[in-house]
Amino acid sequence: MPRDGDGLHLVGAIWHFRYRSPDGRWKEKSTGKRKITEAKAERTKFLRAFADGLLPNDQARWTLEQALEEWFVCRKSTKQPTTLPPERTSIRHLKAILGAKRRLESITVMDIRRYQAERRKTVGPKTVNNELLVLIGVLKQAKLWKRLEEDYQPLPIPKQGPGKALVPDEGRHLIATARQRPAWDVALCATLLAYSSGCRSWEIKSLKLKDLMMGSDPPVLRIQRQNTKTDAGARDVALNELALWALKRLVKRAELLGATDPEHYLLPANLSKHTNEKDPLHDRKGYDPTRHQTSWSTAWENLKAAAGMKNFRFHDLRHTFITQGIEDNVPVEVMMAQVGHVSAEMTRYYTHLSSGSKDNAVQKIAARNQGVRSVLEMGGDGAATGEQPECSTEIASDLQAECASPRKDDHDGN
Repeated sequence: MPRDGDGLHLVGAIWHFRYRSPDGRWKEKSTGKRKITEAKAERTKFLRAFADGLLPNDQARWTLEQALEEWFVCRKSTKQPTTLPPERTSIRHLKAILGAKRRLESITVMDIRRYQAERRKTVGPKTVNNELLVLIGVLKQAKLWKRLEEDYQPLPIPKQGPGKALVPDEGRHLIATARQRPAWDVALCATLLAYSSGCRSWEIKSLKLKDLMMGSDPPVLRIQRQNTKTDAGARDVALNELALWALKRLVKRAELLGATDPEHYLLPANLSKHTNEKDPLHDRKGYDPTRHQTSWSTAWENLKAAAGMKNFRFHDLRHTFITQGIEDNVPVEVMMAQVGHVSAEMTRYYTHLSSGSKDNAVQKIAARNQGVRSVLEMGGDGAATGEQPECSTEIASDLQAECASPRKDDHDGN
């Protein structure tokens, strides 16, 4: 067998070499080259990648479906539950477009570009880039990403501001529109709560009755760590009269739906919304206070359309809260402590802030929204006019309308 003295030998007209695998066995590898100089370069490249741990491992032969499922199992054990729904959605689209049975080692940059083009038809560039992060993570585990990384180009994201902030008159119009239909009652209260306290959507959905301390001085609601994005998000949120109006209404509604235990959710899950036949809750009726509502998207989209604000995002309510606070000269650090929009280190820096500072901030924001007060028919003490004798009856009527309203499935948390 002809050899060149550098560990290469000819098999037919192609140069080969041998190397010792991690399990101690000798394996033969073809360079695919006929010229000795090219074969030497290929052997050197392979051995360097082998030494650096960059060669594809056994996972490279897994199917995309198998690799994504294994990846998601690992993510569930290490990440907060709030981060998982978007990743589950990403996995669904990756399998549908690239092919669930594709082997990882067969995926090319052209496949990634095809995915970008297909998804771009329905979603923005940032969403596409985030979805591909899941695929990149899987390919990295299989030691396949290095060969694609140089040619991969994420979609450019247009530079834009942090979102739209409503002025008080626009806030009044949105709230007034939300009051027009009983089926929008949850969307009304969620909108008002985000608008007047800066809470995130998921933080509101995952509130339990034990998290509401409306009788404390000042009144607060507690955001638990598992229900928010970061360590900084775990906080006590000060409540003004607008937020209290929304929470009191939601508590009345929760009681009518059977939520009485402190561990019950403020927004019990509507079991009739579980329409997927594979869902274990499929075909069940009523409300379950041990599970929480995961979406109000249909009501929110209909509400926006009725208010003439189709491009307004629910998250922009939080941006509105922060903007109004800064415009009222509330110190930035107080606002950040209220909304949990700081790192863990900065949170520790701001621990000297009293609850009174945040309470003063939310009261300023409530004061500038007299139009919203009038829509809610609130008296001078912050209570809804005639609320006590009529509230339960009104909410019960709203619940009947809500259940009877023909809406598409909202339980998927989009």
